[in-house]
Amino acid sequence: MKAGTDQIASIILAAGASKRMGRPKMLLPYRAGTVLSSAVAPHLEAGVGRVIVVLGHRADEVRSAAGLPADPRLTTVVNVDWAEGMASSIRRGLEECGEVSAVLLALGDQPGVDAARVKALLAAWTPDVRLVVPVHGDRASHPVLFARSLFSELRDLRGDVGAREIVRRYWPQAARVTAPPLADIDTEEDYRA
Repeated sequence: MKAGTDQIASIILAAGASKRMGRPKMLLPYRAGTVLSSAVAPHLEAGVGRVIVVLGHRADEVRSAAGLPADPRLTTVVNVDWAEGMASSIRRGLEECGEVSAVLLALGDQPGVDAARVKALLAAWTPDVRLVVPVHGDRASHPVLFARSLFSELRDLRGDVGAREIVRRYWPQAARVTAPPLADIDTEEDYRA
């Protein structure tokens, strides 16, 4: 049985301080919007049931200036513990998901994700698959889809780590979707590239 996309939420992690960039990278102009609005749009376009954007550092400024669309599926939340690292933002996003069957964890500083990539990940997921990972060669990429059965492991993460260890643990059983490589926007050089 295939679950509908309304049973899948996307969590967009956008809480960091942009230390290497030196300014709020989520607000940088990108294509027809900002880095953050460009990272969010493909999830909405792909038909994900809920999109939760987790803000933190300068949350009010980012929320008001990011140019996020008015879509009933889109929610912004604030992670007051953002300085503890990415794991706290994952937990905050999961708090908002409700009773979804799976989540896509995405990075707000990867606006190169497109709707086709998100749709391919959604199409590869079935309730008996715990993990769907886009891959380029033998390298995992983003976003990664986690079934509900992995939510407790996501909640147990601590510090400034993403879900890399969970991906490694379940890599042998993961459904893999071939996808082009993605670049993070962490520095001015990354942004100009």
